[in-house]
Amino acid sequence: MRQDLSIFSPTEQHALALDGVLWRDGSVIADSASAPLLAERVSLVARVLPEWAIAAGHTAGWVWTGLGHPEPWSLFRPQHPSISPLSRAEWRPRSTKRPGMTTYSFGPLTLLSREATITDLLIAPGDDDVAAAQLYALSEETSLRGSIEQVRPALTTRQRDRARVRTARVRQWWLDYPEVTR
Repeated sequence: MRQDLSIFSPTEQHALALDGVLWRDGSVIADSASAPLLAERVSLVARVLPEWAIAAGHTAGWVWTGLGHPEPWSLFRPQHPSISPLSRAEWRPRSTKRPGMTTYSFGPLTLLSREATITDLLIAPGDDDVAAAQLYALSEETSLRGSIEQVRPALTTRQRDRARVRTARVRQWWLDYPEVTR
């Protein structure tokens, strides 16, 4: 039975998560003891994010794979219509969506497509191991190589280093664990 979890205080929600009654990851809370599936992850993230937000980076990676954490929120904003300065200050979107990055509307949530998420995860801020795990689940050798070639011309030195580290980890995991179903 689905219920409104906002009736519980954060302390009560934490206690219920520890008791195994609900699932919680930061401010994302589900009324099931097990980790949410794709459609549930979409619904959970859509409940928190404003309607203008485009989930990107590790947030989109979490929605697609269930690996890592959705927070801190990694968002793009639409170029038109522009969002208010108050929304920009509260949510801190990274920027407008980059040209060539496709989005996918999944019910109430707009997020980067799987291919665009792969490209964004190569350079998005965040933990390298989490990004590499999400890349490992989302990509294959050809899609990863294509994503690298797509972003390479516009990368800063820091982004290039980040992409190199993440790509090396994913390739090593493919060598070490070739039989894992992705």
